[in-house]
Amino acid sequence: MRILIVEDETPVARQIASALTEAGHDPKTVRDGEAALDEVKKTPFDLIVLDIGLPGIDGFQVLKRLRAQHLAGRVLLLTARGAVDDRVTGLQLGADDYLPKPFAMRELVARVSALGRRYAEEPVMSLRVGDVTLDLASHNVHRGTQRIELSPRELMLLKVLMREPGRVFTRTELCERVWEHEHEYDTKLVEVFIGRLRKKIGDPPLIHTVRHVGYTIQSGN
Repeated sequence: MRILIVEDETPVARQIASALTEAGHDPKTVRDGEAALDEVKKTPFDLIVLDIGLPGIDGFQVLKRLRAQHLAGRVLLLTARGAVDDRVTGLQLGADDYLPKPFAMRELVARVSALGRRYAEEPVMSLRVGDVTLDLASHNVHRGTQRIELSPRELMLLKVLMREPGRVFTRTELCERVWEHEHEYDTKLVEVFIGRLRKKIGDPPLIHTVRHVGYTIQSGN
């Protein structure tokens, strides 16, 4: 993949670029948000590795502008360890995944590879499962022609499920992606929000429980 690395710490940027090159990717590095925006306008990138703590405009503003201008498909955020609010904000702004610093380089390469497999097709601006659609730009959710009002957490949970219809997510995986828990996860909270989503989406049901494993979304069951 053609990858843009947006990281102001030069040694870290070099290590990431080296690891991605060894994995067969084609990385380019820039040190600040303005340079990243300029680069994306000139060159299409398959994925952007974006640090939040950038000089000038931060990673959140970069991500917001990229999504507003439809300039980026996949974005992997680099966040400070323990900065739960940053991860939640990043996902709400449209990031596809996050990785807390410090991280093992092999984990970053694995996350990049997973994103590449997950979104090998052209980037889309909406998700659809059955007759439920989620607009990634406006965050509007509809079932058929009827709009469904969701809270930010309900929306994030639905987005995670709809990104990979048919995949079974464990309760812990959903906690990691949606809730503000880093080491201990309240999986009962997942059950509560799954129940809310099911009620709001209505029948026929799209979100299914896989006994002793977790939850999946798919039509036709």
